[in-house]
Amino acid sequence: MKVNFSFKTVSILSIFLTILLLPVERAIAPTRHPILPEKIAAKQLCQTAAKFTVKIISGDSWGTGILVQKQGDIYTLVTNGHVLKDRAEKFIVETVDGQEYQASLLVNFHHGQITGNDLAILQFNSPKNYLIAGLAKWEKEERVMAVGFPTDVNITNSNNGGLTCTKLGDVSEYLAKPMQSGYQIGYKLTIFNGMSGGPLLSNRGQLVGIIGMGEPIIFVNPDIYLYKDGSRVTESLAVSSEEALDFLSSLSWAIPSETLVYLSPSGLELNLGSGK
Repeated sequence: MKVNFSFKTVSILSIFLTILLLPVERAIAPTRHPILPEKIAAKQLCQTAAKFTVKIISGDSWGTGILVQKQGDIYTLVTNGHVLKDRAEKFIVETVDGQEYQASLLVNFHHGQITGNDLAILQFNSPKNYLIAGLAKWEKEERVMAVGFPTDVNITNSNNGGLTCTKLGDVSEYLAKPMQSGYQIGYKLTIFNGMSGGPLLSNRGQLVGIIGMGEPIIFVNPDIYLYKDGSRVTESLAVSSEEALDFLSSLSWAIPSETLVYLSPSGLELNLGSGK
């Protein structure tokens, strides 16, 4: 039997075959920020972080916060719950240009409770335009930088309003589930008092965590490292309890950005990939 193909039929088949042969990666590859050479990245990350990292003055002390959203003239920022003093009647936010704003507490996620998270969200009003941090999930092999305002003037950078940026370091442990207070990302960088609530940035310039649990300086109690169900983190690692405790205590810890996204109250609409 003889089959006749029209020019129209052949054209349709050609288009169909062309679509099938297109590289799959090209069609589904997500857009990602490029990884810059380390020396360039460190300098640029610090300069960028300074634009969305703020100082939060609470009572007679301070901590660090991160601008994560702008809705009209309302700015939303995140910090650690432990940065906010329980008896403080007001919180002052100092931005990159030296301006000070009185902020109101939107929500504190039960810091100090076993099932809580060491996060708090505040808001303030300003007609000015400040940079907003872009949120993202940490990806394997990405290096990180911690940023904040140490209270020790001997380690601050006076040329940057007291803001300090660490070098880029490695993420040594990403726990399968969060510890009490929400800490889950362990990294090889030292943070100081006053830096709590600051950003943990990837070398793509994205906010992957909120810092707040530094390396213990004195005797290390294994009960510091507990999961929310009360079990010890040291018992979940594939080494002896002593080795696990040495390893955990050698790291600083951050709460992942996706935890903030999950906890954020309705109306904020925080999401990974947000910010600009």
